[in-house]
Amino acid sequence: MNIIRTLVPVCVLLLWLCLPGTSATAPGEESYPAVSGPCLLRFPDDHGAHPDFQTEWWYYTGNLRSSDGKPFGFQLTFFRRRLIPPGDEATLAEPASKWRTSQVYLAHAAVSDITGKTFRHAERMSRGTLGFAGTLDSPGTRTVFLGNWSAELGAERHRLRADTGEFSIDLDLRPGKPPVLHGQSGYSRKGRRPESASCYYSFTRLEAEGSIGLEGKSVSVQGMAWMDHEFSSVALESDLEGWDWFSLQLSDGTELMIYLLREKGGPVSAASSGTLVERSGSTIHIESTDMEAQVTDYWTSPETGARYPQKWSFRIRSPDMEFTVVSNLPNQEMRTPGTTGVTYWEGSVTARGTRAGTSFEAKGYMELTGYDKPMAGVF
Repeated sequence: MNIIRTLVPVCVLLLWLCLPGTSATAPGEESYPAVSGPCLLRFPDDHGAHPDFQTEWWYYTGNLRSSDGKPFGFQLTFFRRRLIPPGDEATLAEPASKWRTSQVYLAHAAVSDITGKTFRHAERMSRGTLGFAGTLDSPGTRTVFLGNWSAELGAERHRLRADTGEFSIDLDLRPGKPPVLHGQSGYSRKGRRPESASCYYSFTRLEAEGSIGLEGKSVSVQGMAWMDHEFSSVALESDLEGWDWFSLQLSDGTELMIYLLREKGGPVSAASSGTLVERSGSTIHIESTDMEAQVTDYWTSPETGARYPQKWSFRIRSPDMEFTVVSNLPNQEMRTPGTTGVTYWEGSVTARGTRAGTSFEAKGYMELTGYDKPMAGVF
């Protein structure tokens, strides 16, 4: 789900203020389009950008295995941030310059070497003009890119490429199921107000094949990936501290997405929810009242002092499920001072449990925010 996450850190705000012709009004204080009902998404068009909305992201995570059986996790994320509201483009018009733009793009990449117990991550940011970053539309395909990092979304495959100098990702992903719309036809609530929401869909089972580069060596890998795409314009409500997000691909051919919005002081917000995707691709919406979650183990970052959950126990009443989620590597903390300015935990996990008494195992990803600093009031 990876909700409302692209923030306006100091580095982005400074870039925005330095764009010639912009006013000094902070982003988010003017009118942007809101999400307040069913999104009526259509594909492939909605794989592309929705530039009038303030915030958007394309989020890929997955678990891979080398030919000799070594496990790896990966993340590749592209964020788009609109800096001025629609209709205010005239502020960029005089004097004319190709450097001026209303859009900034950011990207995060990471590879988790589970056996080697190492976590490598990188970040990038650029204005969305002059070929530095942006989106491209072609028949049947939508592409988002930032420099030589890119995600190409086609009908039959997605292609991911990123080379950081320290590590690289080069993967072909083939959808095993159609896009899954979360919430009410893609309208995913994130708070009490109707407009505290995003348009949100996922590819929950992407067969992955390709290579990752580590320490100058290319490693052939295969596995399974997950993709989230969301767009919105509204900040996280003031009573919320952060969120915990889970994507699980079960051994029975189903998938499970859960997000828990944490209120200040500990309770889980009623806006929390989930989606179970059946083998057929049909979905079951899970309400917050149907879920119970308990943290049973933590890890404390030596870099930031943030204390992150590492083991969870879940009980879902409808559908009938009980399972545990455990991180595969404690240190998968993303520190992004050069882009979003946010520190969060994003990493590979394993799950085991039962559904209606039948055992399953699962692989997936977990995202934990608000443990370093509260997330309320920002994207």
